[in-house]
Amino acid sequence: MKVGIYARVSTEKQEESLEEQVKILKEFCERSGHEIYNVYSETRSGAKGNREKFMELMRDVEARKFDAVVVLKLDRFARSMLDLLTSVEKLKERGVDFISVNDHIETNTPQGKLIFHIMGALAEFERALIYERTKVGIERAKREGKVCHRPRKNINLDRVLDRYNKGIPLTEIAAIEHVSYSTLRNRLREAGVKLDKRLR
Repeated sequence: MKVGIYARVSTEKQEESLEEQVKILKEFCERSGHEIYNVYSETRSGAKGNREKFMELMRDVEARKFDAVVVLKLDRFARSMLDLLTSVEKLKERGVDFISVNDHIETNTPQGKLIFHIMGALAEFERALIYERTKVGIERAKREGKVCHRPRKNINLDRVLDRYNKGIPLTEIAAIEHVSYSTLRNRLREAGVKLDKRLR
């Protein structure tokens, strides 16, 4: 199986160095008989949206350049459970598996699929809680006479279209521009841009 390795440390001190992460992952791939397509490693806080190597990895996922993504542990790949599930869903859409070595998770095994079904249910529950809390907060604000809509965010459409025409998916462009996917999609539709289903 051909794989892409992703390793990350934040600017803060980690239990293992970036080099150590990559070494462990390469050894795992060698033991498992996996061919390494590329190593995507970076020093970047997970809280920051612009993870260049992560986005490069996801572009190669879109291009189906390998069969699986290998990471040391879940928190090196994603910032939260919702972020993790969203990213893994993108992998699944392209037929790319996900392997977390320390967590003993492989989405191509029955056990791995079960774990992600459970995590998916928890993530959906979390989304529902967030929605309910937001709804209650908006209703209370309206009763108090507060304005609830957010100001319209300025977006550089020329820059967005340049990236989109280069084949970068909207989800990645939204992260780069620090706006939601739905906001970006709606602005492009307002501008009369016909969206390619493969890049939505």
